[in-house]
Amino acid sequence: MPTFEIKSYGTLEKIVQDVADMVGFPRPADVEKSVDPAVRQFISATNMAGADMLNLYDWQQMAKPFEITVKAETPGQREIGIDLPADFWCFIDQTQWNKTTRLPALGPISPQAWQQINIRMPKVVMTFLWQIRENKLWIQSPPESPQVFSFYYMSRGWVQDGDNPDLYKNQATKNKDVILFDDYLVTLLARVKWLQMKGLDFQTAAGQFQTNYEMRKGKAKGA
Repeated sequence: MPTFEIKSYGTLEKIVQDVADMVGFPRPADVEKSVDPAVRQFISATNMAGADMLNLYDWQQMAKPFEITVKAETPGQREIGIDLPADFWCFIDQTQWNKTTRLPALGPISPQAWQQINIRMPKVVMTFLWQIRENKLWIQSPPESPQVFSFYYMSRGWVQDGDNPDLYKNQATKNKDVILFDDYLVTLLARVKWLQMKGLDFQTAAGQFQTNYEMRKGKAKGA
């Protein structure tokens, strides 16, 4: 029987070393501890590439389901602010539902509509009206009996710590930190970022990244 050793994701060390190889720079032996300004730039370029990748697409490995139980703290409460997941980046559109009433949650409600509802309209009882402000999920007229707000969101924890696999971060700092995006795409984009930092021509490198991004972005989760 055949056996396989296939890794979908690369470490900070591997991506920095690969970028160094691509631009003709000496391959750094210890990325994390290097004080070479060029290597530090490679690390910055890799983190910039990761931050950009998060914004480019709804990557399946970053998508997470979540549920929040909503209940008024006092009778007749007009709105309630609830903490979002610590790694929350953004909602995946049209996944917000009132699981209890089995109706879609409505939002985001504009500040103008929210103010009008707050002042003029009766309590909403069939589903949730929501918006995000102050980094919290705000629910209009929370129910007096518990109801469940269910949704999918994109996590900003795109780095898995190299020492603690249960720790997820949004910046790579260690050699063995795992970057949870397609490592080839991150490498190509980090090269673009580094070339931009150095004031060098990056158009060809950017074109190579764009071509591969378009081909690879949907492969991991289907059409």
